[in-house]
Amino acid sequence: MKVVVDNSILKFKELIPHLSDLKDIDFYHLHTEEIINNSIKDAEILFVRSTLKINADLINNTKIKFVGSATAGFDHIDVKYLENNNINWCYSPGCNSSSVVHYVISSINFLIEKKLFNLNDCVGIVGYGNIGSKLRKALNKVGIKNICYDPFLKLEHLKNFDEIKQCKLLSFHVPLTIGTAFPTKNIINESLIKDFKNKIIINTSRGDIADESSIIRDTNLIYISDVWQNEPCPFKEIINRSLLSTPHIAGYSYDGRINGTITLFKKLFQHLNFSHEKQKINTTIIKDFLNKKEINHYPQRISEFASAFDILKESKNFKRISKEYEKSLPANIYKKIRLEHPSRRDILPD
Repeated sequence: MKVVVDNSILKFKELIPHLSDLKDIDFYHLHTEEIINNSIKDAEILFVRSTLKINADLINNTKIKFVGSATAGFDHIDVKYLENNNINWCYSPGCNSSSVVHYVISSINFLIEKKLFNLNDCVGIVGYGNIGSKLRKALNKVGIKNICYDPFLKLEHLKNFDEIKQCKLLSFHVPLTIGTAFPTKNIINESLIKDFKNKIIINTSRGDIADESSIIRDTNLIYISDVWQNEPCPFKEIINRSLLSTPHIAGYSYDGRINGTITLFKKLFQHLNFSHEKQKINTTIIKDFLNKKEINHYPQRISEFASAFDILKESKNFKRISKEYEKSLPANIYKKIRLEHPSRRDILPD
């Protein structure tokens, strides 16, 4: 059996020799740009990250039977195509939720230091999945008021969108969807911004949930973003318009990335029909090898988030580099900045 693995999946290659019953599998580790239709013709399994589009152009006329992504989202995967062709697939929901929450609260701490937000203000959380629900717990622990909105869930404490818009700050934690009952493409738009004067938006979801031209035109909105339209070639104007700008690294902690790696190995063991005992032994080996620490509590001081992640330094570096280009960052430069993001550890539970 041949398995093709994106080289950027953290520690995957190093782990293989330590695990049992994988000796009969041929693992091929390729750079993202090397994973093309011709290079996976005779592979049965493909493991990727979000930087690769999984669609008919890539998969047609190959032996691929299983695709896994070491990422929390799956909008890079043509799910309909895979399912219509009886190809199993998986992703890693929640793998970097702690990392994203860390980013958001570090941003809020920065706003407090700049006297743009205070502890009596309220945060509106849009989307109550893995990240949104964890953000609520973390904010409660540090004493910041918050309310949540998710049109797909029927929970007593959830509010409607009009109530959410009364908050001082909105933090978005939604997938990118089009043509659904509640589409999120351009949910941050001119209409929302007009209702939201002199307030703050944090976007760690996807660049395309925001109409960046509307944000640029409105000088009253305070905008913080980690994601951009036209990635991996984000536009210089919106990067420099935003109060804090970072190159899609909110979920890029060491722990967030290895959680994705762990998920892929677990799914591989299941696909290979390993016994429960064998899966358990291998998972223990993986966690020990990766120095996977167990965290059982939420920080109770907002300063703990800021001290573990200097978000202002990251933003200054990103803006400085973007100013060197006329309109947008070249893809290779953007990817290089992401890869140079300093390794940081999660400070919240998985």
